[in-house]
Amino acid sequence: RKDVKGANATIAELFPQEAVLGPDADLDRAVTQVSEELIDDYPTSDPRWAEAVPEDAANFTNSSIIILHQLDNKSQAHSMYIDFLRQVDLFGRLGCVQVRGILMATRLLLCEHAEKLAAAIALKNYHYKLPDLVTSAIQIALNKREDDIPSGLTPADVFFREVSQIDTIFECLLEKEKQVLKDTSVQSEEWGKIVVDVNNIIKDMLKAAIQDRQSKTSLYKIRDPTEVEPEYVPWTASVGVRTTIVQQHEIILKKVYPQANSKLRSIVIEQLVALLDCFLDGYVSQLKSVDQPEHQERYNSLHVEYEQKRSELLLPLLLLKQYQLAAALAEKYCDFDILVQLCEQTDNQSRLQRYMTQFADQNFSDFLFRWYLEKGKRGKLLSQPVAQHGQLASFLQAHEHLSWLHDINSNDMDKAYRTLQNLANTETRYFAKKKTLLGLSKLSVLASDISDVMLNEKIEEIIEQECFLLHQETLPEQLLAEKKMNLNEMPVLSAPQLIELYICDENRKANEYDFKKALDLLEYIDQAEQVDINYLKLKILCKALLRDGWSSSEGKDDPIEASKDSIFVKILQKLIKEGVQLSEYLPEVKDLMQSDELGHLKYNPYFEFVLKANYELYVFRDQA
Repeated sequence: RKDVKGANATIAELFPQEAVLGPDADLDRAVTQVSEELIDDYPTSDPRWAEAVPEDAANFTNSSIIILHQLDNKSQAHSMYIDFLRQVDLFGRLGCVQVRGILMATRLLLCEHAEKLAAAIALKNYHYKLPDLVTSAIQIALNKREDDIPSGLTPADVFFREVSQIDTIFECLLEKEKQVLKDTSVQSEEWGKIVVDVNNIIKDMLKAAIQDRQSKTSLYKIRDPTEVEPEYVPWTASVGVRTTIVQQHEIILKKVYPQANSKLRSIVIEQLVALLDCFLDGYVSQLKSVDQPEHQERYNSLHVEYEQKRSELLLPLLLLKQYQLAAALAEKYCDFDILVQLCEQTDNQSRLQRYMTQFADQNFSDFLFRWYLEKGKRGKLLSQPVAQHGQLASFLQAHEHLSWLHDINSNDMDKAYRTLQNLANTETRYFAKKKTLLGLSKLSVLASDISDVMLNEKIEEIIEQECFLLHQETLPEQLLAEKKMNLNEMPVLSAPQLIELYICDENRKANEYDFKKALDLLEYIDQAEQVDINYLKLKILCKALLRDGWSSSEGKDDPIEASKDSIFVKILQKLIKEGVQLSEYLPEVKDLMQSDELGHLKYNPYFEFVLKANYELYVFRDQA
C-alpha cells in the first residue's frame, strides 16, 4: 500500500531506537528471517503445490508457476525488501548474526540471499540446456537432505524453491562427474563432456553471484557502521565451495588433462582458470574484511594461508607451460613468485622489467632481488639494468655481502672499500673469508680516487690487520693436525686464543719463533678483552723456559754457555735485536721464580742460578 508512515510507526513500536542491539539481536534475526523466507517462498499459484505448502509458511504471493520466472520475481521482491529497510531506517541499525557457525554482518547476509538468487537463475538456465546432468545432481542433493518429493512435483520444483540451499548442488555435481569418469571410456565423447559441463555450471553460478555482489556494493553498504564488523567469509568462499574447486582442480590436472586431446585440454584449462579466479576472489574479500588494526593477527595468519593456497593452485599451470593463463591470475592476485618463475622459465626480461614498473608500489623489485638472493642467482641480481640501480642499491643496504659487488659494477670503489672493510671487521666465523675480504678491500681502495694521504692511511690500517691474520695463517701444520683444525674452516681467533695455541704442549716442535710470535700477539690484545697482559707475558716466558731440559746443564761452571741454545735465551736475543728495553719489558726474576706456571723448575736451584746469570748478562747490562 506504500504506507511508509504506518510502516515507520509499526517499526518504531517493534524495534525502538533506544533498544540495546548486539550480535543476533531481535532486529537482525527478524530481518534475516524475512529475507530467507522470501527467497525460499513457496509458489502458491502453482496448483501442484497446494497440499505441500506448510500452514505456517510465509506467503509473498508469488504468482508465477514457471520456475525461472519465480526466481526472477523473488529477486525483484528481495530488492524491494532492501529498499523498504532503507526507507524505514532499519538498514543502518543492522548488526550481525550467526551464519555457518561464525558471526557475519547482517547486511552481508542479506546480500548473500540476493547472490544465491542470481546463482539459482544461472543453474536453472543450465537445467534447460543440460537437463539430465542437472536433474541427476538435484536428485543427489535432495537424497542427501532426505527431502521428500510431494506427489505431482518434480525434484527441480523442490530444489529450486529452497534458494538458500542452492550451494549444495556443487558437491553433487562433482559426485555425478566422478561417477561418469569412472564408468565411461576415455575415448567416448561423454567422458570429456561431463567435465566441461560441470565446470561451466559451477563457474557460471559463482560468477553470477560474484557479479551480483559487485554490482550492488553501494546498495548493501552502511555509511557509518557503529562497530567493527566481524570477518566476512562469502558463501562463494565457504569450506564447501573451496573444497569443490580444489577437488575439481585435482580432477582436471591429474585425471582429465593428461588423457585429453589438445582441444579438450584448452577448454578445461581455461575453465579451471575461471574457477581459480572465483576461489582467489573469495580470499581477497575475506582478507579485506580483516585488514584493520583490530584484526592484525588474524589478517597475518589468513594472508599466509592465502599465499600458500594461491601457490599450490597456480604452480601447476606453470608446470604445464600455460604461461599466459598463469600470468593472468598471478598478475590479478599479485603472486610475485609465480610471475618471477614465469619470466625465468621463458627468459623474458622485458616482461620482468614491465612488472617492476607495474607493481612498483608493491615492492616487486625488492621481491625479485630477494628471490634471486634466495635462489643463489647472484649474477642476475647484480646485472640489473641501469634503470634499476637505485632500487638495487637500496635493497643491498641490508645485504652488504653483495652490495660491494654492485658498487664495483657501478664504479663506486670508495663505497666498495668501506663496505668490504666493514664486512672484514665484523667477520668472525671464517678466517679465510676475513682474509679475502681484507684483500678485496685493499684492491678497492687502491682503485678509488681518494687522496694519496688518505690512501696511505687506509692501506696501513689494512696491512696491520693482515699482519695480525698472518699469525693465524702461519700456525704450525703439525699443531693444526693435532687439534683437527683447518685454516679454510677455522673461525677468526683472538690474540689470547692464538697465544694459547702457540705455547700449548701440543705444539711439540715449538721454537723461539713460536714463542716470539706469542709475545708479539700481546700487542693486539684490546683493553676491552679484559686480559691481564703481564700475567700472559709471564706465562709465555714460563712455557718457553719449560721447553728446555735444564737438568742436563747441571755441573757446568759457565751458566751462559750452558743456556746459550735455550729457547728462552734466543727469545731475549731477538728482543734485543728489535731494540726492546729488556729491563722494562721482562718481569722480575723473583716473579718468574714464584710463578706456578714454572712448574717443577721453581724448586731447581741450578735453574735459578742460570736464569739470574742470563738476567745479569742481558737485562741488567742495559742499566749499567
